[in-house]
Amino acid sequence: MSSEIELKFEINQNDIGSLQLFLNQWASSDEAEFMPHSASKRMSSYLKLANTYYDTADYYLRHNGCGLRIRSSCLNNHAEQFEITLKRDSKSLAGLHERAEFNVPLPSSALDLSVLPCKALPENCDIEQLQQDLTPLFTTDFKRQTWLISFASSEIEVALDMGEIIANHQSKPIQEVELELKQGNQNDLLNFAIELSRFHLHLFSQSKASRGYRLLQDLPLIMCRLDPAIEPSLPELLKFWQQNEEYALQTDDLTFYQQMLNQVNRGLTGKNLSIEPELYQWQKALLSISSVAEFAYSEVNTKLKLMLIALVTN
Repeated sequence: MSSEIELKFEINQNDIGSLQLFLNQWASSDEAEFMPHSASKRMSSYLKLANTYYDTADYYLRHNGCGLRIRSSCLNNHAEQFEITLKRDSKSLAGLHERAEFNVPLPSSALDLSVLPCKALPENCDIEQLQQDLTPLFTTDFKRQTWLISFASSEIEVALDMGEIIANHQSKPIQEVELELKQGNQNDLLNFAIELSRFHLHLFSQSKASRGYRLLQDLPLIMCRLDPAIEPSLPELLKFWQQNEEYALQTDDLTFYQQMLNQVNRGLTGKNLSIEPELYQWQKALLSISSVAEFAYSEVNTKLKLMLIALVTN
């Protein structure tokens, strides 16, 4: 078992080339510094990933906080490999995700729960019965480009995923960037994400699995509300901001978005946060919003969120 800590972002098509160039240059500098006489290990690699997600008809795994998939991967056109993955006990704050992850190689794409450790599955689970009840629900197919980045005292894997989620005879695009902490500390992960915010990355709270379930059940995103009688904590304010920003992006409702951000601003103003000048710059930018997407993906918006996540998690 490993503990997965990652940041998830959406990215605009127009910014992908600039991000790739930046990461290639960073990884190339790392290669020259750490392994000047060896074969390249830090430059980007390319994977083709096909994933099938499984659950029972009544979503037993999902209701118990688990996600199960079989992955087929092909690295740089080499032989296809298979792996079963179970993720559970997920915690999310805006686009920061932390969860337990169990990965076991498989000889083929056939589902086999017996290779997983017992602690991976829900307590008192009848593994044989679950194996019989599981059925494929949806798939994700995408190409992944990865870079291994040294930053401060940490190693961070950056993944650019491009493809689609397919469920219920429908599809949704995948166009995202993931930053996973391979070793080191979470502060370095957040600070490196701040470095990348110049490429107009939008923090994203929805995993591929959660989007697959939503597409499967044809469920729309919903608004999040705050209790006006209670002052929200910073984690509650971030959840309110993130969920409603994703709703506003889906509906392109600029009026709703501006009203929501004004609520966030009032909540932040009352907390005496020591994150100037970023808070002031964000507040100033609020006065001239003309597009939901333009502001949601803006450097000033993403940078402030990341700094607030750092305050919560430190």
